[in-house]
Amino acid sequence: MTRSKQHGAVLIVSLVMLVVLTLFVLSSTRIATGNLRIVGNFQARQNAEAVAQSVIEQVLSAITPFYSPTSSVSITGVPTGMTATVGTRTCVRATPAAGYSAVSGISPEDTFWDVPVTINDTITGTSAAVTQGVRIRLPAGNC
Repeated sequence: MTRSKQHGAVLIVSLVMLVVLTLFVLSSTRIATGNLRIVGNFQARQNAEAVAQSVIEQVLSAITPFYSPTSSVSITGVPTGMTATVGTRTCVRATPAAGYSAVSGISPEDTFWDVPVTINDTITGTSAAVTQGVRIRLPAGNC
């Protein structure tokens, strides 16, 4: 073939293919970055919820927060960068405990409480509010 009959079709086709391939790589990178952000946010949220459950376990391990439900509760072991706030414990209802005589001076009740905890993570900006229901047997009149 002579040089005068070549019109550069291979060059144009290869440039178009290069542009298409570049766009494909860019879109794949953008999708992967978006998915990574989603997973990171989900992981931060799960971590905050796990810390909230740990705080709830601390509250439930002592009976004092339920005798004075509006008092503040001191929490230990919260990771650095996180703050935990235990809200006012709310007694939902109380029922007479089974197996006790109604004529006894101190007949216990099964009390049902809501324990709210809020976690704020200043590092990731995540916050989680968890409310746990719990049944506690207390002397009558503490609900």
